[in-house]
Amino acid sequence: MKISNLSLFLYESTNFLALAFQCRDFHKLDNITDICDFVNQTASCAIDEGFITYTSFIYCYFSTELLPLAVFILLIWWLLLFIGLAVTADDFFCPALTVISKTLGLSVTFLAFGNGAPDIFSAIAAIGNAKNGDAGLAMGALLGAGVFVTTVVAGVIAIICPFDAMQRPFLRDVIFYLAAVFWTFYILWKKEITKYESIGFIGLYVVYVLVVVVGRYIYQKSRGQPAPPVTVVTQNTITDERRPLLNTDQKLPAYVDSTVSVEYQPYSSISHFFSSLNPIDSAAWQKSSCFGKIYHIFKSPAVFMLKLTIPVVDYDVENHNWCRYLNALHLTTGPMFAIFSTKCKYYNLRLKYIFNVYPVWAIILPIGLLLTLSVILSSKHHPQPIYHPLFAYLGFLVAVIWIYCIANEVVNILQTFGIVFDISNAILGLTFLAWGNSVGDLIADTAMARQGYPRMGISACFGGPLFNLLLGIGIPFTIGTIKQGGSYKINLTLEEYVLAGFLGFSLVSSLLIVSLSKFRMSRGWGVYLMILYVVFLVIAILAETGVINAQV
Repeated sequence: MKISNLSLFLYESTNFLALAFQCRDFHKLDNITDICDFVNQTASCAIDEGFITYTSFIYCYFSTELLPLAVFILLIWWLLLFIGLAVTADDFFCPALTVISKTLGLSVTFLAFGNGAPDIFSAIAAIGNAKNGDAGLAMGALLGAGVFVTTVVAGVIAIICPFDAMQRPFLRDVIFYLAAVFWTFYILWKKEITKYESIGFIGLYVVYVLVVVVGRYIYQKSRGQPAPPVTVVTQNTITDERRPLLNTDQKLPAYVDSTVSVEYQPYSSISHFFSSLNPIDSAAWQKSSCFGKIYHIFKSPAVFMLKLTIPVVDYDVENHNWCRYLNALHLTTGPMFAIFSTKCKYYNLRLKYIFNVYPVWAIILPIGLLLTLSVILSSKHHPQPIYHPLFAYLGFLVAVIWIYCIANEVVNILQTFGIVFDISNAILGLTFLAWGNSVGDLIADTAMARQGYPRMGISACFGGPLFNLLLGIGIPFTIGTIKQGGSYKINLTLEEYVLAGFLGFSLVSSLLIVSLSKFRMSRGWGVYLMILYVVFLVIAILAETGVINAQV
């Protein structure tokens, strides 16, 4: 039934009716002008996190005929944001964690957090932007990525390189993952999560960590080998080739040729400044194919902004990536970016004034400039100053803010696509967001298999999603339950149950098949997993379109 102009007039005139409408109701309007007014004045169309109202962008700045162009522009912007998210995590966030772990004497394996940072921050953003408890995007992304990695990625590895799995690590990871999935299904079934239940997800990960550490210690002792340094997660549990952060003795080759690292050369500080700020690495550019050069150009705006605001301390580069003028400038640009970009309802970081008199930026700016001048006067072009590792802490904080801001925009665009095409958040989460967050795992894990390390790749297929699920639910819902007074009501659709059910089924079937095959990861098992994922997508789409219907 179409919404009449009278009802639209009443809607525009009363807050009561405005609250009664959902943003998707604009599909019932014929006039594009009415839709523009609708999305601008409907409460559910407003964004709590983020900087761009994408529904207004589409329906107020483009005519009906140009709607495909608007969607195409958003799609390109979404791809750029996803690239920025990956670059920030890999080339800025993870190196900062490496330095922090070494300076504080922490185990480097705590840096598994860097591996799952995009997934976790996307979940935080999705829960923060959820309307009326609609956690479908977060649940869809976490569970959908789990289904994709444990079926498609694991299946591809088994097809490429059949091998015999290590029994205890495989059983440990799958059993803990099953426990996490069943607990998630219980939360979905009762449609509510309490503060202590969300903290329990984090606690379960701590238990998993202890089991890994103790098991590794006992295994080494039983073989008469010296016990290794106590680690949180072994290398072949939660890691991949892109982020080999789980071994203190391991080099980080992924960062040596990255766009961030700049090897020391004896030229002037000014030349070094512009070279360090260059978003396109000259050596990587020369080695790149035509497609690779297009990719470098495409991501260069994001890399430039990241380099301008985030200092990177890299122990694998001569001079530890120290650039006198650029690092000094970071003491101003980093805090200023943090002040103007933080817009978080949970933490209320966007403080405009202190004592309702002094603007925060007017206080931070002179302090930053003073610190910048101090670093320039107290340091040299070479060698790096003794306080250089402290820049990693600033880099960590600014990188976290960048990741969170980008994740918010990624989530907001996906929600806009859902509104435009009338697709549920759960479907968007289990497809676009899950695929985007998992494509790196597919590339890295299959590359490890081709290089003769299929055990490492298959372990990442179960350990990585387990980490993401436990902390991706635990951290966002802990924040959400505290914000809402102790519990969080979850509004669900059939798709979330399909997700959890299929993930549990795939894990149980893999556990049985692999165990009965004497832990042989065969091509037949890989083909089975690929077929299982296709069946999962078909059932999820049928549930979305209403062909399969059930009361939830």
